[in-house]
Parts: sequence; structure tokens; C-alpha cells
Amino acid sequence: MRNRALRTAGIVLMFFSAGFICYRFSKFDLSSIKIDIGFSSVMLLVIALIVQTLSVLALGAMFLRNVGKGKDGQKIPVKEAVLVYCRANLGKYIPGNVFQYVERNIFFSSYGISHVDTVMASLLEVTGLVVGAFIISVSFGNFEVIGEAVRQYGYVIPVICVLLVIAVIAAIIFVRKKKKSLIGIIKRVKERGGVKLLLFDVLGYTVILLVMGAVALLAYCAMTSSAQAGPDLVSLPGAYIAAWLCGFIIIGAPGGIGVREAVFSLIYINTPYLDEVLALSILIRVISVIADILAFVAALILCGSKRSKKI
Repeated sequence: MRNRALRTAGIVLMFFSAGFICYRFSKFDLSSIKIDIGFSSVMLLVIALIVQTLSVLALGAMFLRNVGKGKDGQKIPVKEAVLVYCRANLGKYIPGNVFQYVERNIFFSSYGISHVDTVMASLLEVTGLVVGAFIISVSFGNFEVIGEAVRQYGYVIPVICVLLVIAVIAAIIFVRKKKKSLIGIIKRVKERGGVKLLLFDVLGYTVILLVMGAVALLAYCAMTSSAQAGPDLVSLPGAYIAAWLCGFIIIGAPGGIGVREAVFSLIYINTPYLDEVLALSILIRVISVIADILAFVAALILCGSKRSKKI
């Protein structure tokens, strides 16, 4: 019942965010944006798409590393593991989808990987991405711009605080109910390296997120001319990753659709670059969706026709 309520809340938030985006598009000032469509722009978009695709494949490789070796030290085929990860990754666009995690568990269990190890890998992935996104957001954040947005829309802060309190309470309840399982996972993390494992994951996922931030910069450069005034390019990746983090942690919103774009736009809502950022957020969403599909296709091609029946 609680999971259904969280998924419902996520979907409601997704539609609310989509409504906000549609509202902003209704006030869209096309004259303020001079899109430079040329060979260089197309090449930048192609590069951005390739880089984003590689980042998805890297996420699959990181997940495999955290899972470890199979029963009796059996080595799991990297290409097949990444293929399963990329295929399951497409499931995030389905509201309330759990097969993104179930498919991974089924595949790795066929190699003798315990449920504890696959859950541990998922938790390490979430932890690494959340901590990495937070580090990048703080390191590259334009706090002057964020401060202006907060001053204009400060009335939402109490709502955010209430949501955080609810999240903390839900986390406490979850930990109490899953105490035995979590103890087993903690023990497994210690066996696999403990703090070193966690630090490596945070570093690895932070690098991948930095690459995703670079994709945002490439997309922006492809969308606008170099002479056009725009947001601070140094802080742009930080703002995008902060928006990505919000979309990532919202349970129920498929792929963070709507949430990411809304937060990205809200950060710049009190600046003259709002329309540009809104258009950029949509462009990045298109790139990320296509990249998710291309990553799966690339992994499928790499595996070839001789892949095992386990996938």
C-alpha cells in the first residue's frame, strides 16, 4: 500500500511538473532564442549523443563490478551483463516499474550471485549517484541564481521540508522492517572492501555524472551561437545535475520525466535565460532517451548472436 502511494505521488508530481513546463511553453519567447543550425551544431549533438550513450554503458559496467564474481569465482561475461543492465534500464520509463531490478536479479542469480549481492549493487549505485550528484551540484552551483529563485518561490520551502520529514520517517520504517537484510548487506560491503569500495563508487559515479554534465554543455553549445549571451557555462552542469538528482529520487515518476525539466527551469526562472534553459532541458531529455535506446542496441550488437541463453 505504501509503495503504491509513493508511486501515485510520483506520477502526480510528474504531471504537475509537465503542466508547469506546458505553462512556460505557452509564454515561450522564440525571438529570444537564436538557434544555430549548421554542421558544427549537428556534430556537437552527435558527440553529445555518443557521450551520453557511453555513460549508460559505463553505468552497466559499474553495476557489474559491484555485483562481483559468480559462484566459485565464476566470471560473468561483461558484455552480457551490460546488455541486461541496458535492457532493464529502459524499464524506468514505465510508471511503477520494478522489472528494472527484477531482471538484473534473475540474470545474476543464474551465475550463482546471491540476492544480497544484487541488492547491494543497487544500493551502491543509488548511493554513488546521489552523493556524486550532490557533490557536483554544490561544486558547480550558481548560488546567486538559486538564491533569486528561492526568494521568488520561497513559499515552497515549507512544502519541501514536510516532504523531507516524510521521506526520513519512511526511511526509518523501511530500515526497521528490513533490518536483518540491511545488516547482511553491510557485512557484505565490509567483506568487499568497506570504505574503499564506497569511495571508489562515489568517485566512479561522480565521473559519470560529470560526463552527463558535459553532455548538457555540448547540447547548449549546439543550440546557441557562441556570440549569444546565456547562462554561466561553468554553473550550467551543476544546475543540470541538481535537476537530474531531483528527477532520480522521485519515486514513481518514470525516468524523472517532467520533474528534471521543471527543476532545471525553476533554477533559472528569475533570469533572462529561462526560455533557453527550458528549450535546453527538452533537448537533453531527447538526447538521454535516444542514448538509453542506443546503449541497449550497442550492447546487443557487442554480444552478437552467440550470447548465452541466460539473457
